[in-house]
Amino acid sequence: MSQPRVDADARIRRRWLAGIALFAAAWFLLLGPLANALFGLPGAAPDKDAQANRLIYEELVKLVLVLGVAGLASWVGVRTLTTRTFPPAGMRVPVRMSVNRGPGALLPGIALILVALATLGFRIASLRITLELAALLRRVG
Repeated sequence: MSQPRVDADARIRRRWLAGIALFAAAWFLLLGPLANALFGLPGAAPDKDAQANRLIYEELVKLVLVLGVAGLASWVGVRTLTTRTFPPAGMRVPVRMSVNRGPGALLPGIALILVALATLGFRIASLRITLELAALLRRVG
């Protein structure tokens, strides 16, 4: 007996591609040119305070973008664990997938939540280190 399958949805595929493109554009446009416009080039900032502000700005932008992706991953993970099906019932998918039920759905659900938590943990640790570096830059400059 074959497993039930969820058919691909072309609209969801286009939304995924558009979302990935928007995420990449936000990542590169907010981190590079906008940071240069606000605080000067990385090594050529007028003073140490501007360099510290640039570091903090870049880390906060990364945190906000990663927070959105981690929130989406954890939402799908929680829905997977509560419904015990992967992909969760009613979810449209960009590619044709087989439906896993019961214990077969636990691994993807737990993995999604763990990846989201680990990603947020690393990003928050990076923010903490950046804040310490910015404080050091302000003291030296």
